[in-house]
Amino acid sequence: MATRRPQRPTVSLALFLVGVIAVMVPLRLLFLGEPAGGDEAGFLMVGSSWHDGSSLYGDYWVDRPPLLIWIMELAGSVTSLRLLGLAACVLMVLGVSRAAFLASGERAARWTAAAAALFSTAHWFGVPRTNGEMLASAFVAWGFALAVQALVRPGTRAWLPATGAGLAAAGALLIKQTIADGLVFIVVLALVTGWQRAKLRQNAVRMLVWCAAGLAAGLAAGLIAASTRGTTAPALFDALVTFRADAGEVIRASASDATTDRLVVLVATWAAGGLAVIAVLTLWHGLRRREPVLLAALAVIVFVSATALLGGSYWAHYLFQLVPASALAVGLVVDDVRHRMRVVLTTAVVVLTAGNLIWSLVSPPDVGVDARTVGTWLRDSGQPSDTAVVAYGQPNVLAAARMASPYPYLWSLPVRTLDPDLTLMTGVLSGPDRPTWFVDWSGVRSWGIDPSALEPVLERDYRRVAEICGRTIWLVRGAPRALPGAGACA
Repeated sequence: MATRRPQRPTVSLALFLVGVIAVMVPLRLLFLGEPAGGDEAGFLMVGSSWHDGSSLYGDYWVDRPPLLIWIMELAGSVTSLRLLGLAACVLMVLGVSRAAFLASGERAARWTAAAAALFSTAHWFGVPRTNGEMLASAFVAWGFALAVQALVRPGTRAWLPATGAGLAAAGALLIKQTIADGLVFIVVLALVTGWQRAKLRQNAVRMLVWCAAGLAAGLAAGLIAASTRGTTAPALFDALVTFRADAGEVIRASASDATTDRLVVLVATWAAGGLAVIAVLTLWHGLRRREPVLLAALAVIVFVSATALLGGSYWAHYLFQLVPASALAVGLVVDDVRHRMRVVLTTAVVVLTAGNLIWSLVSPPDVGVDARTVGTWLRDSGQPSDTAVVAYGQPNVLAAARMASPYPYLWSLPVRTLDPDLTLMTGVLSGPDRPTWFVDWSGVRSWGIDPSALEPVLERDYRRVAEICGRTIWLVRGAPRALPGAGACA
């Protein structure tokens, strides 16, 4: 294990943690009013309507585990959800700081906390909006801390933190099925420790056993609780595993210049945001020192990077999943970096992050503005009982319109994977529960979807009534509505 340094009074570290959190929180609150993201709006819609129904989560279907949907149900609104995301970041900062303290002392804990708080304000990592990676970060961070405590500072009841680490790993997986960071950390930490120190092999094995028990108990509890609301384990397996395999092929087959552009942005943000430097330093010093906690953090960084690249979507907010392991690595390698280089690297990351933050305030991104404008127009035009379908995706339009959808797929990927010929959508538009409104967001012939069955029904049963922000709005025939003017578009 890493050589321990003389410890400062615990109260100094506590005050430092209060300080970095006190800086992080108001910076995050600056973005509380940004337009709802598609995932935020869609998951909130799923959470608010989860009950026994015709689809996976009541009336809607989404390829995410149940704990995420419970959190969305608890939040109830975008503002509350973002405050929950901020709370998750606070817990993440505390968790990774605790892990660093247990592994290498107070100095490492300070650096780790500062890095985690800084990255939690980075606009280019998608932090203004709350996503699964952010909500899971608290579980991941405390999984790290509990695993380190179970093996590095075991005490007389090491089974308690070991079980807790397994439960934390289960919590992250129940938010997003690909966030196995805690599990990777636990396994690598135990294997490296047992390999390097024969005296600790039994402890490492016991930790793995108790972690596995905690993991199994957490997953079982989540599945059982979900089943009481009509979401069964086989249906979840189909959504979380089978669908993801099929969707991966769809993503690769439909890759376009936009996909390549997102990859370039992802890599550029990874490099400019400081995560690339941390990855390189962690790799170099991890292989040189072979310290178990540092190697476990490195394994998580490699795992998360691989899943982000292999997923094929390349959204920038995936980078936030790297924050807990990267922040922990900062604290563990900081004293291996020369003072001058440490100052230069830290200054560069802080300046770039602050510059990105200021720029986003001076020139706010227009992501979500059109969706809010179209949705607001629908709300002002419609009646309380109206429903709508958006082709394809953009659930933030529905959220702004305050309208439900009779079509179960709120995102484009399930449409492209499960309903590529629009058989289900056509049935919904021609059935007794047809939507009042149909929004053609990106063209019914986009994404390689075959609309040949949909178009005749759309022309027969609906009429074009408006073009809002370049999006065509259709209204079901026989339903007169007063149509106001459009608001400002991006």
